[in-house]
Amino acid sequence: MSLKNRMSLLIVVDSLIVFFSIFVGYYILYPYVDIFQNQFLLASALTIFIAHHVFSMYFGLYRKVWEYASIGELSSIVKAVSLSVIAVGLVQFINRQDILVRALAITWMLHVLLIGGSRLSWRMMRSKAFRFKSPDQELKRTMIIGAGKAGTLVARQLLNNPENGFLPVLFVDDDKNKHGLDIYDVRVVHGETKEIDAIAKDNAIERIIVAIPSLSKQESAELIKLCMDSGIKTQTIPLIEDVMTGKVSVTDIQDVKIEDLLGREEVKLDMNKIADQLTGKTILVTGAGGSIGSEICRQISRFGPKQLLLLGHGENSIYLIDMELRKSVGN
Repeated sequence: MSLKNRMSLLIVVDSLIVFFSIFVGYYILYPYVDIFQNQFLLASALTIFIAHHVFSMYFGLYRKVWEYASIGELSSIVKAVSLSVIAVGLVQFINRQDILVRALAITWMLHVLLIGGSRLSWRMMRSKAFRFKSPDQELKRTMIIGAGKAGTLVARQLLNNPENGFLPVLFVDDDKNKHGLDIYDVRVVHGETKEIDAIAKDNAIERIIVAIPSLSKQESAELIKLCMDSGIKTQTIPLIEDVMTGKVSVTDIQDVKIEDLLGREEVKLDMNKIADQLTGKTILVTGAGGSIGSEICRQISRFGPKQLLLLGHGENSIYLIDMELRKSVGN
C-alpha cells in the first residue's frame, strides 16, 4: 500500500475513533442523556478531533511503519492522545469553567485502546500475510543459534520475508531462563554447544544460522565447526564490529568463510613489501612439486619475478606445475 493510501486509511480510522469516543464515554456515565443533542459535548468532540490530528501529525503517527512498531510507537500514541485530551479539557474550562473529567478519562482510555489496537491489528494482518503466503521454493527448516537481540532480529526478518527460503523453527540458547519460551512463535530450547548436533537431527533441521555477533573469533570458530560437523549447511551473521560501524546489518546472513574457522584474526599481508622482495628477482622454490610448494610458486608468479626456479624430487609433479605456470603467466 502506498504512503498516501496508508495515511488516508489511518486518518479515517482515527477520525471515527476520536470523534465518537467522547460520546461513548459520556454515554457510559449518563446513559439516559441524549448525547447527540448536547452542544457542549459536540463542541468537545470537534475540539478533540482537530487536536488529535494536529498532535498526530506532530508525532508522525501517520508516517510510522506499523508492521515494525515497538514501545516507541506506542509512546507516540499515548503522547498524542494525552495532549489532545488536555487540550479539550482546557477548552471546556475556558468555555464553562467546568471539565468533564470522568468522561475525558474514559475517552483517553478508549483512544489509547482503539488507536493502539488498530495499529496492532494492522501489524498482525501484515505479519500473517507475509508469513503464510506461499513462496515458489520450499522453505528450509532453520535453527538459529542464539536467542538474543541478534537472533530475534534474524528470526523476524526471515518470517517476514519467506522468499529468502528459510523457516525458523527453533532457537538454541545456553540461557536456561529462556528455555521453553516462544519468540515470534518460534520455540527456544536450552542447549550447550555439544548438543547442537543432536538437537538439529531431532528437529529435522536443514539450515543452521549462528546469530551471536558478540562471540570472540575463537569462540565463533569453535561453534561454527561444531555446527558444520553436523553435516548441515551453516551460515552466520556479521561480526559485531561490522554491525556497529554500519558496514552491514545484523540480519545480513552470510556463508561461512575460511577466515571464520581460523579462531584468530585474519593476517593482513603487506603486498607492497612482498612485491619489493619478489618482483624482478630470481627465486628458487624447493619442494616445488608438492601441494604447498606448487601453491607458493603460483603466488610468487603473480609478482613478476625475473626467473622462477623449481626444484623437487618428483619429475612429473615438477613438470605439471611448470606447464601450469607457463600457461598462466608465459615463459
